[in-house]
Amino acid sequence: VCVVVTSTGKLILMSEEFDCIKNTEAKPTEFGSEHQTQVGWGSKETQFHGTAGKGASQQPVFATPTPISDTDTQEARVTWRGDGQYFAVSTVDERDGQFYRVIRMWTREGVHTSTNEPLPGLEDTMCWRPSGNLIATSANHNTQHQVVFLERNGLRHGEFPLTLRADKTCVSALLWNCSSNILTVVYEGQETCHVMLYTCSNYTWQLKQHYTYKASNITFLWDHEDEHKFHLTVDNRYICYQLTSKIITCSATTTMVIDDKKVNTTPMATMCIPPPMSYSQLVTEQHCNNIATHGDDAWLICNDRTIHRFNNVSHSPPGEITPDESYKLEADFPLDSHTCIRHVVMVTQNKAHCVALVNDADALLTLELSDKEVFVASCMTLEDTAVNIAQHGDSATIVVQLYSGELYELHDGMLEPWGNENMRECPRFSEMEVAVFEEEMVVIGRTPFNHLYMDTRLWNYDCTSISLHKTHLLLTSHSHTLTCVNLNQPTHVARTTEGVTDTEIRSVERGSRLVVSDPSSSRVVLQMPRGNLELIHPRPLLLTHLGRLIMDMQYRKVFEAVRKHRVNMNFIFDYHPEQFLSKLPDILSQLTSKFLELFVAELSSEDTTLTMYSFTGTQSTAPSDKVKTVCNTLIECVTGNVTWLNTLVSCYAKMEDFAAGLLKLNSLHPTHPTECEGAIKYMLILTDDDTLFNHALGTHDLNLVLLVAQHTQKDPKEYMLFLNQLQSYDDTYRKFKIDEHLGREKSALKYLMCCEGRFDEVQAFVEKHNLYATALQHYPFGTDQHKTIGRGLARILKERGNNEEAGVLFGQCAELKECLDCLRLTKQSHLALSVGAQLELPPDEMSRLAEQLAENLRGDGGHKEAARLYDRYCDNPDEAVEVLCEGGFYSDALEVSQARKRVDLVSNIMSSLRTESEQTCCLLVEKKEQAEKLAARIVVVREKRNLVGTGFEDMEHSDLYSDTTSITATSHTSSSSRRSAKSAKGRKKAEMKKYSLKEGSRYEYFAIQEAFKGIMTFIVHRESMIRDMVNMLLLQGFLEQAGKVVTAQQQIIEVVNKSCTTIWPPPQSDVVEQEEGEVEPVSYPPDKTKLTPVLLNQFCGC
Repeated sequence: VCVVVTSTGKLILMSEEFDCIKNTEAKPTEFGSEHQTQVGWGSKETQFHGTAGKGASQQPVFATPTPISDTDTQEARVTWRGDGQYFAVSTVDERDGQFYRVIRMWTREGVHTSTNEPLPGLEDTMCWRPSGNLIATSANHNTQHQVVFLERNGLRHGEFPLTLRADKTCVSALLWNCSSNILTVVYEGQETCHVMLYTCSNYTWQLKQHYTYKASNITFLWDHEDEHKFHLTVDNRYICYQLTSKIITCSATTTMVIDDKKVNTTPMATMCIPPPMSYSQLVTEQHCNNIATHGDDAWLICNDRTIHRFNNVSHSPPGEITPDESYKLEADFPLDSHTCIRHVVMVTQNKAHCVALVNDADALLTLELSDKEVFVASCMTLEDTAVNIAQHGDSATIVVQLYSGELYELHDGMLEPWGNENMRECPRFSEMEVAVFEEEMVVIGRTPFNHLYMDTRLWNYDCTSISLHKTHLLLTSHSHTLTCVNLNQPTHVARTTEGVTDTEIRSVERGSRLVVSDPSSSRVVLQMPRGNLELIHPRPLLLTHLGRLIMDMQYRKVFEAVRKHRVNMNFIFDYHPEQFLSKLPDILSQLTSKFLELFVAELSSEDTTLTMYSFTGTQSTAPSDKVKTVCNTLIECVTGNVTWLNTLVSCYAKMEDFAAGLLKLNSLHPTHPTECEGAIKYMLILTDDDTLFNHALGTHDLNLVLLVAQHTQKDPKEYMLFLNQLQSYDDTYRKFKIDEHLGREKSALKYLMCCEGRFDEVQAFVEKHNLYATALQHYPFGTDQHKTIGRGLARILKERGNNEEAGVLFGQCAELKECLDCLRLTKQSHLALSVGAQLELPPDEMSRLAEQLAENLRGDGGHKEAARLYDRYCDNPDEAVEVLCEGGFYSDALEVSQARKRVDLVSNIMSSLRTESEQTCCLLVEKKEQAEKLAARIVVVREKRNLVGTGFEDMEHSDLYSDTTSITATSHTSSSSRRSAKSAKGRKKAEMKKYSLKEGSRYEYFAIQEAFKGIMTFIVHRESMIRDMVNMLLLQGFLEQAGKVVTAQQQIIEVVNKSCTTIWPPPQSDVVEQEEGEVEPVSYPPDKTKLTPVLLNQFCGC
C-alpha cells in the first residue's frame, strides 16, 4: 500500500499497481474510530496521586499545545508500523490563525482510528517502532528538545530529554534499528551534525554513542538485516558502521555503563545495583564513546578524541568523580575526521592499543601518555578492517580479528598469525575472549548467529552471551539456561552441551544475559531483558571457590558459604580428607560449636565428590568408615573442653552411641553441671525423650537416668516408681531387670545366669525368648544345668522335625533312647547304628533298625548306602541288588551277587539293565526333540520381542499371543497379578507363571531358557549312570543296545551344544525395567555350557 499526502490536504491510498484504494481528508476534525471512553474509575479529583499530592488534581489532564516552531518544515510525514497494518501521518493543522502539528493513526484500509493528545512543541520528525508498541516523535518545549513516545491510541507514553539545545540545532530524523532496541536521533546544525544512539534499560533511556560531523547535512539509515549496522553519508562520503555490544568491567567486577557525559560504575563484588542507578559516576566534559580498562584504572575516550584517566575506579567513593588526568590525542599523520578511535585495549596504565582509520585504511595504533597529551608511538596498517580485539586478562597477549575472520597475535609490535594454519580463518565474532585451555591460549568467540567457537572448532549452536571465570566458561542460551564448563576438564568440552551434567546447567529467566562473574568468588550477575539484575551463585563456581578456600585453610568462610548456599556439608570433608583430619585443631580454632553441630548432623558415608558433586573432578581419598573416623577424630580433639560439649554429644549421637556420650557427660557433671545439663538438653533435640531415657537406663547408672529424666517431658509418676523398684534389687539382678526392660534378652540372660539360686527363672527366661544357644555356651558341658537346657532344646527341635540335631542333643544329654528315636528317622545310619550298639540292642532289633534306615535312604536317593544296610545288617542280598539296580549302579549289584555267589541274581540284573537302557534311549530322544523345539521357538519369540521393545511391556498390541489365549487386556491382568501377589498363595501362583511354556504367555522367553537349562542339568546328572550302563552292556556283550544308548546321548549333546548360543545370546543388558518398578525375570546359562559325550570314539566299531 502506498500512502500519499497532497498539498491540498488529501490522503490517498494506492495499491502496488497504483490503483486508488481510498481518497479521504488527511486532516479530519474528529478524534477517530477508537475514541477513549470513561470506564468508571472516577474523576481526577477523587483519585490517589501519591507523592504528587492533592495539587495534582488541579492540573489539566492534557497539556496545552503550542504553535509550530520556526524550524518546522511544515511538511507532512508518514511512518508505517513494522507489520504494515497501521501507519501514522503528521500534518500541520490551522486553528484560530495558528499552526499546530497533529499526528493521526490510520489503518491500511484508510480508517482513521485515533489522534494524538495535545503536546506542546510537537515537531515534524517521527518514527514508528518496528515492534509496534510506540511511536517516537520529537518536541521543542522551552528551548529543550525531548523525544516523546505515543501509543497507537494517541496517548502519551513517556519521554526523555535530549542534551543539545533547541535554539542551536533541530532534530532532523528519528530512526529505529530493525530489532527496536536502539533509537537514533539525528541533529542538524549550521556547521555540524550529530548522530546519537539511545538504548533503554529499566524504562530509562541512555545515550550510548554520540558522533559529531562537520557537515551541514547527513543521511542516516539502519541496515534492514543486521541490527547493529547502520549506513551514513557525510559530504558525499559513504561510511558503514558496525556496532558491538560489550560489557566493560574494571578489576573484573566493577561494571562501567556509558550514559552521555558520564559513566556509571558499580562494584558488583560488593553490591548489586540495577540500572539506571549506580554507585558512582565518572564525569567528563564531552560525550564518552569508548572505555578501556587495565587493573583498577580506566581510560574514557570522548568523541573529540580527548582521553580522561581515572585511577582506583573500583575503590572510588559514591557520587560524581572527576578525571585524575585528561589528555588530547595528537598524531603526526592525519586521522580520519569522520570516525573515532575504536577497539581500545590498555596494556599498562600509560599505554594502550587501538584501531583508527588512517588514509582510508584501518591501522593499529599504540598510544602512550606523556605530559598532558597522548601521542602515537607506532602505527601499523592492517590488511583488512579490524572487527575485534581481545586481551587475556591484564596480560600482554592481544589477539586481533580482521573482517576476513583471520586471527593475529600482537607480539613485540608485530602481528603474527594466531596458532597454526588451520586456526587462522574463523567466522567473524561479535564477542571474543582469550582463555587458557589445556595450558594453551585459545580464542573463544560468539558469532552474530549465536554460534560459539573455540578457535575454529564449533562448540555450541545456541549461545546468547559468554563470560570467563578463571577456569570456567559461562554461557547462556536461547533455551533459557546457564551452562558452566570447566576448561581444565577436557571431557566436558564437546561439540554441544551433551557432555555437560545436569548440575552444570541451571535454568535462568527468559532472555537473561551475563554481565559479570567475580573471579574471586562465585558471584554471577545476570541482566534481564527489561534491565533489572539478578545475582546467583552457580554450583560449579561455588564448589570451585569452596575448594580454593579449603586449600587456603579458610574453613570459617567455607562453613558460612556452605550454610548460606545449602551445599551438602560432607563436601567440606570429602574435598580434602587428609587435610581435614590432620589440621582439625587449627580448623576448630576458626569455628564455633554451632558450625560443627550442623556438620556432624549432616555427615554421611556418601562421598559427595564422587556422587552429587562429581563434576568438580576432585580425586577424593575418603576413608570407607568416614562417619566413624570423623566422629572419633572430633571426639579426641574436643574432649576436655566444655565449650565443645554439644559437638561431643553430636558425634556420639551420629555413631548411635548415646550411652557413651551420656557417660562422658556424667563424668563431667560434678565439675561442670550447667554445661552438661545443656548438652543433655541438646541430645534431647537429636532424639526423642523415650530413646534417650532408655539409653541412659542401659548404662545401669540410676543417677544418670534420673538426671536425664529430669530434662525430658516425662511425668515423674511414670518413672519414679520403676526406678525405686530397680533400686531395691541387688546390682547383678538390677542389671538383668534393666536389660530385660530394654529388650536386651541375651545381655539380660548373662546377668541372670550370674545370680545364684535363680536357675528356674533362667530356664523360664530361656524358654520364653528361645535363648538355648546362649545358655548352653554359659554352662559347662556335662553339668546338670547344661543337660536340662539341652533336653529342652532337643525336644523343641524334635517337634519342629529337626530329628538329626535333636538326636545329637539327646546324645549329649545321655538320653540315648530318645536319641535313637530321632536318628532312626534320618539318613545318619552310622550314628543310629552306633547308638543302637551302645544300647546293646538284640540282633533282630538291630536288623529292623537297619531296615528302617535303608528305607529312609532308598526314598531319598541313597541307594548305595541302603544296599549296604540290606546286605550287611539285614542279610537280604535280593533287596540289596534290587536297590542298586533301581539306582543304576549295575556294577555294584553285580559285585554283591558274585560276593554272595548268587548266580540267579545276575539274570535279574541283566533284565533290569536292558529295560533301563531302552527307557534311557527313549528319554534321550524325547529330550532331544524338546531341545530342538525350544531352540526354534525362542528365535520367533526374540524377533517379536524386539518389535515391541522388550516383549514384556505393551503386550496388548503384540501378535506374540496365540490365537487361543484368553488374555485380552494386559494392563488389567498385570495389575490383578500384582494385587494377588501380596498373599503367599498369590506369590506362588505368580512364580509358577514364569515357567509356563504356553505360546504368547507373559514370561515365555524366560520359561524357554529355564526349560532348556533343565535339559542340560538332566544330561549332566545322567552322565555317570549312562557311563556305568554302557560299560555293563559291553561287558555282557549287548553291543547293539550299548551303541543305541551312546548314539542317543551323542545326538542330544550335539543339539544342546549347538543351541546354547541361540538360547543365551551375548547379553546387552541384564535387567529390563518396567512400569511401576516391575522387573522382567532373567535366566542365566549354567556354569557348564559345553557338554561332553561318553567316550564315543571307542564305541564307533560296535
